[in-house]
Amino acid sequence: MRNLHKSFLSIVTIFFFLIVTGCSSIERSHNNRGIDIKIDAPMHAQIDVDLSTELTGYAYGGYLFNVFKISGDKRYAPGMDYPNKKTGIFAYMSRVEKVKAAAAYNAIRQSNADVLISPQYVVEESHWNPFWKSVKVKVTGYAGKVVAIRNRN
Repeated sequence: MRNLHKSFLSIVTIFFFLIVTGCSSIERSHNNRGIDIKIDAPMHAQIDVDLSTELTGYAYGGYLFNVFKISGDKRYAPGMDYPNKKTGIFAYMSRVEKVKAAAAYNAIRQSNADVLISPQYVVEESHWNPFWKSVKVKVTGYAGKVVAIRNRN
């Protein structure tokens, strides 16, 4: 019985040794960190605004528990910043700004414009259900085309 126990212990030890030494993996990774370089150059953009062409865009977002996006638009106009933007924890909880940027993207995408001039937003929020919140946005504005970008100096 003692020999059986020693044999079993030897087999387990050899098996453990083979697993530990037999399986190895090498992982090489590169630390991808952004380089914090800022170049500040005063630029001036010349934009032609077509007041005869009014753009309209729509967007929707459906959120479970006001946190998880379940449905809606996935593309946004970059750099859309609004003066009445909420700050602090309420900015994180607000889903309206993202849906506004999606509506602006949809308005610009359908035209030959580069920017949306004088955007006017109509926001409809539905949060009567504590589990589900929906945000619908309609934006209207004028088509703007960047003609030239020059150095201000």
